[in-house]
Amino acid sequence: MSEHQISDEIRRNFHILCDNFPFPVMLVHKDRTIIAVNKTAETEGYPTGVRCVDMGKKEQHKGCLANHALAEQTAKRVVSYIDFRAAVLDSYWIPLAGSDDLYLHFAADITEWAKESLIPQECEASAACSACNCNE
Repeated sequence: MSEHQISDEIRRNFHILCDNFPFPVMLVHKDRTIIAVNKTAETEGYPTGVRCVDMGKKEQHKGCLANHALAEQTAKRVVSYIDFRAAVLDSYWIPLAGSDDLYLHFAADITEWAKESLIPQECEASAACSACNCNE
């Protein structure tokens, strides 16, 4: 596990900005080490000091836009149905201004407000899909 140092000012500002956000927010190093998490992420058991890509299954990270966000120094956003969460997530990767190494990552569950076309409908009972529980 690599250890990354960030200034007290960055850590303090992260918590000022993100601690009351209702969804998990992570401050992440470009090598994917989670540096800090907001209160919601902490309550949900998000760890610090580990690489986010080492959490869950590898395919859960296939849509990660962190490299693009850092290379272009601009926020990236994806709204999509995430089958392993059974939710429509509004996901962001936002580089910290003045840093080539740090970004915020969060995903808000917007299933309640999402267009029906984003949410998989029931499938045929014989289909093998990961978007529903038809084969369980």
